[in-house]
Amino acid sequence: MAAPLKEKQSNKASTSSSSSNSRTTTAPPPREPYPWRRALFGCLVVFLCWGIGIHREYPDAVNTRFKTAQHWVFSRIWTVLSGHNNERLLPFRETLWAQVHGNVLELGPGYADALTLLKRPTSHYVALEPNMYLHPTLAENARKNGFAVHYDPDTSPAGDTMKKPPQGGVPVLAIVNGTLDAAIPQYVADHAPYDYVITSLVLCSVDSVQANLDAIQALLKPGGKYVFIEHVHHTDEEDLTLDADSAKEGGMDVARWKLVQSVVSRFLWPFTGNCHFDRDTGIMLKAMDGWSSVDFKTSRLARTVESKMTPLIYGTATKKL
Repeated sequence: MAAPLKEKQSNKASTSSSSSNSRTTTAPPPREPYPWRRALFGCLVVFLCWGIGIHREYPDAVNTRFKTAQHWVFSRIWTVLSGHNNERLLPFRETLWAQVHGNVLELGPGYADALTLLKRPTSHYVALEPNMYLHPTLAENARKNGFAVHYDPDTSPAGDTMKKPPQGGVPVLAIVNGTLDAAIPQYVADHAPYDYVITSLVLCSVDSVQANLDAIQALLKPGGKYVFIEHVHHTDEEDLTLDADSAKEGGMDVARWKLVQSVVSRFLWPFTGNCHFDRDTGIMLKAMDGWSSVDFKTSRLARTVESKMTPLIYGTATKKL
């Protein structure tokens, strides 16, 4: 009896072993994780191709929408950066803006914070600002500084808000929505020539620096002045236009930072209102005919990343009589 019992137990053990082996071998393989990366990459490729197709079909509409979105993003950034920008430019503006008077055109005034620095009377002030999201604060600051605000009805979404001229000799500040890139807006041309054209950190973000400089010169009266503060591409180590503070400080690898400016400009401009760090504005100004003088200094300080990335030129260019 013992032998058959052992045989039965052996058969049971072998049967259970074979069944467990069969269960092990027949179990389905583990499921692979969903390929999220490949799916996301595929969606991006499809979206990119769709965007290229839409742009080819409706280039003007797409460019307009992109520019509007770019202006909205920049307006949000500018609410944070404008105060710091005013502090940085104040030492240069205080001297340069004190001479401005008469019939004035300012390109890209932003919030028009620098109106407080005007020391001489202005008969008419044209604020050519392409970012409509900045217009409300611009108008508010203009009124605080004693201007009657007028919107150009041909370009501004707000339309003509001044039905009759102001009384009592109050100067008018006209807000024109546009640039000098493609063509001079009609309102700007109608009120030329100007005694002064002023810009501060504007030509870094235009489509064509040369087109803007040509238009500025054309809009000035003979003997009129272009007053500017612009950040530019680094020039040479021995820049003869360096101001006293910059020449004294030194301590910067100009060639390296010049390369950084060129590289960063290729990628950052969509998020900074079309701002470029590699504009040779000073060199282009000096190369132009039609100026009786071009006088500027360069502020090139090695204190912060910002000052290394954005050396400033500041001065005046006077149109020939």
